[in-house]
Amino acid sequence: MTREPPGRGRTMWSLYMKKICAFFLLSAVCALSFANDPFMTGLDAYARSDWPAATQSFRRAVALNSSNAEGWYWLLMSELSAGDLATSLSDMDRFVVAFPADPRVPDVSYQKGRALFLLARYEESIRELYRFVTSWPDHAMVSSAYYWVGECLYATGRYDEARSVFTRILDTWPDAVKREAAWYRLTLLTQTAKEEELLKLLKMSHEESLRIIEDYQRREKTYDQAITAYQKRISDMIKDTRLGELEGQLGEEKIRNSRQLDRISELEMQNAELAAALSMAGKPVPPSAVSNSISSDLESVDPEKRRRALEEMRNKAQSLRELYDQILEGGE
Repeated sequence: MTREPPGRGRTMWSLYMKKICAFFLLSAVCALSFANDPFMTGLDAYARSDWPAATQSFRRAVALNSSNAEGWYWLLMSELSAGDLATSLSDMDRFVVAFPADPRVPDVSYQKGRALFLLARYEESIRELYRFVTSWPDHAMVSSAYYWVGECLYATGRYDEARSVFTRILDTWPDAVKREAAWYRLTLLTQTAKEEELLKLLKMSHEESLRIIEDYQRREKTYDQAITAYQKRISDMIKDTRLGELEGQLGEEKIRNSRQLDRISELEMQNAELAAALSMAGKPVPPSAVSNSISSDLESVDPEKRRRALEEMRNKAQSLRELYDQILEGGE
């Protein structure tokens, strides 16, 4: 149980208790006022990175007082942080039109350029960011604006321009917030340049290989066609040569047959003369010496008939020889 101090001490204790009560009363009033102020509630949510709650609170704040530049600024920043980029861009344009003299207009311009980049509207982002650095060249966010310009150029494949921008950041702002990020992009650009060179060499090598393969295939096809033509020509030449040889042999055979027929005719004539002589001499004529024409068989295409005709021709020649010998013996 608390005991009140006597005399002077009692007065001091009374003052002390009054101060405590006043403090608690003021705190309660502030807390009540804070709870009823959507702007303060929005700031508290923004500090806690509670973007949906902050956006909702700031919307209530600007609805209650649309001329409150502070409320509009934190609303668009909350929307930007929440990823509602399209709405944030709309509110940025509204802020610049409604509060052109507000000291946060440069910040809004920078954030607009960054939001356009996040929406992949790279050309618009580049124009807005260059407008920012031109209008406020001494602003603390100029180096960061150049960084986002470099990112836009990098995203669109304009690597040489991007390399120039990132190099400028490193050379001009050694303490820039985006210095490490710019250095990293330069490293990637150097690697990308090497990869592009390798890809270019690979492409050239591939194209050269295709050209060599096509040339080889064309030459191979031409070679095959040439071989086929040569083989046909040689085959035709062989056929022509053999045909000529056969025709020559046939001609020679015909000449020999003609000579044989002439000889047979001579022998038949001699045979007739000798037979007549033997008959006049009163000597018998051998039956084998009687003339039988064999010319038709010798000219026959049947090999067997020709063989038999030649055999008969040899027999007749033998008979004529015997007949001639008999005549000679009779003459003696």
